[in-house]
Amino acid sequence: VRPILNKYIWEKDIELHKSSENNSPIAPFFALAPRKRRESPVIQQLKDMIGLSFPLYQMILMFVKTLYQRNKTAHFCTLRSDMLMCFHDSKIQDIYKQDPCHDFAFYIQYAVNEKRIQDKILPRLRELYCKTLTESTEHLADTAIILADPYVLNVLSKEVFACLRAMIETETLPRSEEKLYFLVKLMNLGINAWEIVDSDTTEEPKLSKMTLKEHIPLLMCCLVEDTMATEMGTRYKDAAATNLVSCTSKDLLTRRLLLYYITSLAQQRSLDRLKQLLPLLPDSIAELDEVFVHVLVSHLLQYTAEQWSNTEFARAVFNEFLTKYCTDEVVIRHVLRLLWNVHGLLASEHANAVVERIAPAEGHSAQVRDLYNQLLERVAEQ
Repeated sequence: VRPILNKYIWEKDIELHKSSENNSPIAPFFALAPRKRRESPVIQQLKDMIGLSFPLYQMILMFVKTLYQRNKTAHFCTLRSDMLMCFHDSKIQDIYKQDPCHDFAFYIQYAVNEKRIQDKILPRLRELYCKTLTESTEHLADTAIILADPYVLNVLSKEVFACLRAMIETETLPRSEEKLYFLVKLMNLGINAWEIVDSDTTEEPKLSKMTLKEHIPLLMCCLVEDTMATEMGTRYKDAAATNLVSCTSKDLLTRRLLLYYITSLAQQRSLDRLKQLLPLLPDSIAELDEVFVHVLVSHLLQYTAEQWSNTEFARAVFNEFLTKYCTDEVVIRHVLRLLWNVHGLLASEHANAVVERIAPAEGHSAQVRDLYNQLLERVAEQ
């Protein structure tokens, strides 16, 4: 089983590092529909191996959970849902009907497929969630793992922002919005999945009081400023953004929402806001989530020569943000992917300085060194 699971993780890594040669405006990692993901040969191989044996299914799920506990690799959370829903797609009731998390996973994956959480499924999700907390606490870890799937957290983040924008329109306070509170609780459980698995707890992680009272209102302030900047041409203020970023060192949920906000800004090409926010991150966030870096770089790859000619923006992206994380193998690979495509669009002196600055250190892999040498050859040819 281990080689099969390793291959699944390897394929996910390939998805994260492949170049966006098709210039798709959508980050490739989130572009594939859930059912298409479950048609992966690795998932099908696991399904065929398990057959109708629920004990074998349970054993593999336990193995997946153990690997997640050891490695903290979120792809194992995706695998847990993909396996379950693969049996659902194939109508193999001997397996999926016996999994106590099936109904919850079904509605969550429906939301992932629709790329939003529709109001019609919220009551059922809330019912299943409350049942886990009150009657089936032994399944809390599995529920958390389902929510820790990057695809799920992406949809939850998107829905939280949709909720915040609607609240701005109606001038509603975060603490009085039940839907927002429930979405934030789901995210909080998913973000704390590893701690729940590692400690083998059956208690729901507490939501910081500051999240709804202070952090989310700061995020709403930023959204209001974005609207005013777009519609009225007003300048951004420093206070809300600076205070919001400073919260991320203490609140993982706020950090997740902030990083989603940044990728949405990158997608909208909000250069001025990105210039303000990106340089603030290294002081509050020690390391970056790979999926976040992948999505951010995928959006930046779509920028035009005119946008990259904005020297302040280019320096904010490279000098004050990305290169400060390049001791991390994961980040430098994405930076190399970005430079491979945009080097010729940057001011020559700046581009060469960035390339020199990200030269691999002794601890970097041979693969990163090869990619870097290929970049040097490409630069020399231009």
